[in-house]
Amino acid sequence: MSDHAVVTLSFTRPVYAHELRPDDVFAFPDAPRTPLTVTDVKKAAISPELTLLAFTLLGRTEPVNLPASTPVKPLRMARVISMTCLLCRRNQDIELDLPRDGEPLSMVCADHVPDQDLPEDQD
Repeated sequence: MSDHAVVTLSFTRPVYAHELRPDDVFAFPDAPRTPLTVTDVKKAAISPELTLLAFTLLGRTEPVNLPASTPVKPLRMARVISMTCLLCRRNQDIELDLPRDGEPLSMVCADHVPDQDLPEDQD
């Protein structure tokens, strides 16, 4: 049986460096075919207007320092999102890869999703 049915909206909003977490994969808009995998993030507040992030990237020895407001192109951003079933109001944690799956709008839990694996009745 399917775990749930989620209605999503295409992930088209801008993403900024401060939204990235370890295991996310991103590219710079000027180099969209160069994927970079985040392994660690450290934050340094320079002033109230400027926060710098030091990203440790897979395969790189030196961290990459970026202002938190730097726009990036997300390639993988897996997130666990708590959603409420539209029919029974129970909460369920749903894992989505936002660039691939989209941003969630609504969810119906497994109790209300028909089982797709059952064979049809044959006469």
